[in-house]
Amino acid sequence: MVKSGDAAASAKDRADALQKLAQRHGAGYRSVGAMAYDIIRDAILDGTLPPGMKLRQETLAESIGISRLPIRSALIQLEADGLVVFHARRGAMVRALSTEEAGEVYHLRMLLEKEALRLAMAEITPERVERLRELAKTADDISEGGEFVEARTEFYATLYDAQARPLLWEMIEQLRLKLGRYVLGWRLGPAGSHDHSHTELVDVVAAGDAKKALGVLEAHLTQVRDGVIALLDDAAAEGADNS
Repeated sequence: MVKSGDAAASAKDRADALQKLAQRHGAGYRSVGAMAYDIIRDAILDGTLPPGMKLRQETLAESIGISRLPIRSALIQLEADGLVVFHARRGAMVRALSTEEAGEVYHLRMLLEKEALRLAMAEITPERVERLRELAKTADDISEGGEFVEARTEFYATLYDAQARPLLWEMIEQLRLKLGRYVLGWRLGPAGSHDHSHTELVDVVAAGDAKKALGVLEAHLTQVRDGVIALLDDAAAEGADNS
């Protein structure tokens, strides 16, 4: 797997990483387009396709082993998700966020996720707590990029009871998706050591202490926000030094 922010990774490394994702995602899809979307999304989130990289449809199609048409459709959908941007002359590129945009995303996440947690805790069941404990352990133990993203998504969808409030969850997930690759880069990078665990949050939720649970969530989001902004600042400084 190509690590997030590894701008020196070779084209062959990226092609190999995309082929591995294609093998993992190859079965159970209703359409090739859906598969292409998931592969490219995961490659962006885990840093295989880093921020600012030009996305050549021919190269992606060849690496994944499909035609260009579903690649084009996937890129358009990823543009709507905020992960890809189209330029008139340069084509599609992995979108890079500024520190100001990252701060705004976390401000909105703080508002929405605290409300989602408050509402979900009012209706929490022992069965859901037990499932959350299983998902928390998985998310805390995983170090692989794509698998961590999947585990984290399932954990928070269960925590916030996504089925009961699909619109609220959709808004939260769209915001989380915009920063997933930066969170992963910070989490797996040398500066990513932190004391937050998903299990800690489950413990306070299970105890029924809503005030404490909201405090744990706010502290976690603040810590990750600061880590992501520091990562963006470092990347900007490195880019300036190399210019």
